[in-house]
Amino acid sequence: MRRGEIEHPPVVSVPGHDKRLGTVNPRSCKQLILQSSSSHQTPERCRSSLLSWHSSLSRLESSPTVRAADPTRTTPPKGAIVVDATGSYKGNFKTVSEGVAKLNPKKKGVQTVFVQPGVYNEQVLISPLAGPLVLQGYTCDAKNYASNQSDKVKVYNLNIANTVGNVGQALAVNVNATDYGFYACNLTGYQDTVLADKGRELFAKTYINGATDFVFGRYAQAWFESCDIETIGTGFITASGREAANSSSTYVFNRARVFGKSGVNSTVLGRPWRPYAKVVWQNSELGDVVKPEGWSTWDATSSTADVVFKEFNNSGPGAVKGSRVAFSGQLDKPVAITVVLGQRYAKEWFVDTSYL
Repeated sequence: MRRGEIEHPPVVSVPGHDKRLGTVNPRSCKQLILQSSSSHQTPERCRSSLLSWHSSLSRLESSPTVRAADPTRTTPPKGAIVVDATGSYKGNFKTVSEGVAKLNPKKKGVQTVFVQPGVYNEQVLISPLAGPLVLQGYTCDAKNYASNQSDKVKVYNLNIANTVGNVGQALAVNVNATDYGFYACNLTGYQDTVLADKGRELFAKTYINGATDFVFGRYAQAWFESCDIETIGTGFITASGREAANSSSTYVFNRARVFGKSGVNSTVLGRPWRPYAKVVWQNSELGDVVKPEGWSTWDATSSTADVVFKEFNNSGPGAVKGSRVAFSGQLDKPVAITVVLGQRYAKEWFVDTSYL
């Protein structure tokens, strides 16, 4: 099945706390499963914070840095709906579904759901809300390192993983509404990990992995800032489904880092799912997993005449300008974030500029 119903449910992790280090220990992370329905809409959204997720866990574990806990990330804010599987937190809900059900759909102010470490096996869908929502996972390091029908959502320090592996489409995150911000999250899967499909979306200081088309969608204006992109198998990173020349849909990866376990020359920056695909990689470090040609066609018969695949000021062994495919090109200047998220993006509720 391709680009249709969601076949496999995602797995979400909320990190545990290692008091000896004063930070998050990845081995103490507990898993929480937000299972998507078998119909076309996926229900989940969060992702977790594990320090500065720059590559291997061994580097993370060997780091001598000790960071003090931030109470705004380890203690539920005033008025928050608290989800705690153990039931030890006073007035809490034991499932995410119960907590979400208590959201006031008519409230125009900010509402917060705070998720404590635990195991949650359930299907979760957030219905439309009149006001914005913050979904916050417990973490001791808020600065490091999902379908839903509600606009204006910010997600911090949560992990979403689809662990089914190489068996076809298996989304971890489906963003099918506008004004979404993902901050210090981990989004992991294999094929079609992140469906960035509608409206304005911002992914900042977030880790994303996969092998086949693991960032894809049709209508979104998505900006990826300082994200770690890891390939775990031979394939393609992006699959833009932009369908018309006048569509505002675009993906821009700024200051990203591409690396992987898939081997040298094992992936490309993207391929066009639809004729007007538009993707830009700029100011990014491209590892040797990126093939010299940089980009690929969808198949042997698809036209690339209207494809917009561009790069600017990339570095690393995967940034080989002279060997790129003919239907890609280099920009004279970088794309500004205002082009993607709007002139007043910094004042938008879903944008947390402290992560930019």
